[in-house]
Amino acid sequence: MRFLYRIYSARVLVLLWLVGCLLPQPVMAKMTKPVEELLATAYPAGEILRYEVTWMGLRAGELTFEVKQLDKQGELLAITIRARTVGMLGRVYPVQDDYRVVVAGAARLPSHYRIDETKRGKRRVRSTVYDQQRGHIVYQRRSDSVREYRVDGPVHNEFSAFYATRVMPLTGEESIMIPTFADERRNKVKVEVAGGDTFQSLIGRQEYLRVRPRLDFVGLYEKAGDPEIWLTPDRYRIPVRVRSQIAIGSLVATLVYYQGPAGEFGEK
Repeated sequence: MRFLYRIYSARVLVLLWLVGCLLPQPVMAKMTKPVEELLATAYPAGEILRYEVTWMGLRAGELTFEVKQLDKQGELLAITIRARTVGMLGRVYPVQDDYRVVVAGAARLPSHYRIDETKRGKRRVRSTVYDQQRGHIVYQRRSDSVREYRVDGPVHNEFSAFYATRVMPLTGEESIMIPTFADERRNKVKVEVAGGDTFQSLIGRQEYLRVRPRLDFVGLYEKAGDPEIWLTPDRYRIPVRVRSQIAIGSLVATLVYYQGPAGEFGEK
């Protein structure tokens, strides 16, 4: 069980990009601009996404994403993420992780990021403040532990990068670059459209757009291959499935509840 817990906890952030934007690749990159028309439908205030996470077919955890509007103009949003282990894993190694990212402007760049993690009764709180204009980042792990960083250009973090991917021009005709701050530096993450796949999901049986972040290294999570994300090929870009290959098998996050501009699917 300890081995299974380590696999799950080490990969939960991978699935939350779900998966691949928290990664070391020290190459400066120009950020791809989002499609303005998609911001209201594929990055909407009030949207809720809930996933069931399985490992080797066994239920291991739950993830819930929600976007909340913080101002009247809709230019300031908060992304909240709730991650929990469930079933036998949840009883033996309970994990209760909560994340909150505040994003601003048309590019939805992060300004504040808070991590509140509780594993086996031990709580740890961390925060990051981003000054996108000056390229200044402040990371605080404890009251007496503060680190400052300089970056050359705007950056996302792992969660804002996930949402940014949904509003990119995923036509396959151009390269998508989403610079992300991780491992104490600005990293390049290239996202490719890998084609379409037809299968049954919470939304129904149809063809879904398969998107793949290209990761040419092992990195922090000891991945065994590039992760894949399946989106609805419409103006809502609903992520219905995420898969990450690991050394033993794979982790899969499957959408079980959606509430947003496209309607409401699944049970609360």
